[in-house]
Amino acid sequence: MSPSYCVVGGGISGLVAAYRLRVTAGPAATITLFDPADRLGGVLRTERVGGQWFDVGAEAFVARRPEVPALLAELGLADRQIGTTGVRPLIYSGGRLHAMPQGTLQGIPAQASSVAGLVDDATLARIADEVARPLSWRPGADPTVAELVGDRFGQQVVARSVDPLLAGVYAGSAATIGLRAAVPPLAAALDRGARSLTDAVRDALPPPVTGSVFGAVDGGYGVLLEALRRHAGVHWAQVAVERVERTAGGVELLDDEGNRWP
Repeated sequence: MSPSYCVVGGGISGLVAAYRLRVTAGPAATITLFDPADRLGGVLRTERVGGQWFDVGAEAFVARRPEVPALLAELGLADRQIGTTGVRPLIYSGGRLHAMPQGTLQGIPAQASSVAGLVDDATLARIADEVARPLSWRPGADPTVAELVGDRFGQQVVARSVDPLLAGVYAGSAATIGLRAAVPPLAAALDRGARSLTDAVRDALPPPVTGSVFGAVDGGYGVLLEALRRHAGVHWAQVAVERVERTAGGVELLDDEGNRWP
């Protein structure tokens, strides 16, 4: 009898998990993916707008990190990775366009001058004075990005600099994304004993690189999602899982329609 597995959630994490499971378990395994949505991909979504395909959820990945390029190569999509055009990204705030701040880590500034013109003078002064304020940090802590940055630099930095970047890369909000998931090097710098958020950002900033900072998939993330689904060879159960119970033979799932899945 071939082994049977289940994956709960059909977002990008669930699809990658199903694909990795297929690679490990082999072609004979049965993999069922549970997700009640009308499409797979979660926050990754590609729509046709004006005759062109556009990503309307997360729209880019950080090209300097190896995970996404490696996954694209595994799936035979290395030639679909594209970089940015070189046109500097802009942030629309306060009724006008601002250049994307330089010298920041996911929008978190290393100095006040990085966000000059984007935030008010009181916020600039708060950033400049941050190094003089005591920082209470417990190694291993994982506040949301908004909690940490808002407390140390102010809410304008969160709303006008951090959130625009996190929305593009994670399709999420600084208020809901943990620091360790969004900016692992910054959390590591704080764990090592940085005396201020400013010092931690400066310590965690990567060296300048040539080429595109961000990458994308030609044709949109839908291309990646379809490749993952195809390679994973999953059976998609379009129901929500209410409960997981351990049984003598393994586990059993109860869905929102009252069905049991051994």
